[in-house]
Amino acid sequence: MISPNRNAVISLGWWLSIALLGGIGIAAWGFSRSEQALHGVAERSFTMDIEFDKFRQILVRTDATAAILEHGGMKLIDEKTDAVDIDLSNDSRPLRNALRGKSKANVSAIKRLTVQLNDPQVNATELFLSQDCQIHPDSIQIQTTSDQPAGELKAYKTTLDSVRANHGTEVKLSMDMTVDVLISRMFLPQAKARAKKAAEESLEEQESAIRSLVSSFDGKALILPKVKL
Repeated sequence: MISPNRNAVISLGWWLSIALLGGIGIAAWGFSRSEQALHGVAERSFTMDIEFDKFRQILVRTDATAAILEHGGMKLIDEKTDAVDIDLSNDSRPLRNALRGKSKANVSAIKRLTVQLNDPQVNATELFLSQDCQIHPDSIQIQTTSDQPAGELKAYKTTLDSVRANHGTEVKLSMDMTVDVLISRMFLPQAKARAKKAAEESLEEQESAIRSLVSSFDGKALILPKVKL
């Protein structure tokens, strides 16, 4: 006959075994690796002490795209313009105003960009992008979107919105990128936080690139469009 104390010991041992097996199962689940999609989303706004007309002139007439990309660790290796639409209906003196950097034209352009990637974690060397540029007398909107996945980088989108402000220019940047990673579930929260931080740091780099570009051309009275041979 088994004593009540022995029954208690057996019962306790049984529950400990279940708990241990459960703990092992939870640990195995936590350490098991699976493919996860990480989203890096961020926004950044700032004001620049430069007249909007001058800011627009610098962005349109210089290699602004290349400067911004290369400041963030990428390299522009090819750029093609698919379509351009110029509306001069609101500009009675288009040539004179263009030379003065006071253009009132509305310009729409679609570009195709090929970018060299320098991140070994992405497992790709090139990224193909489409860029939609909308340039108006008082605002600029530029949206750059990936055409297809590049290795683990499944989606990439950035926007630049700038508007005329009181004796200055307001700029808003945004980024939304998706990267697939093979990672343990227990480390997923940290990985998500790193993806968000990476997006935020990328926008910091973009702001730094824009400020550097503007600073290098701000003192020039005449900025001629760069001719590509």
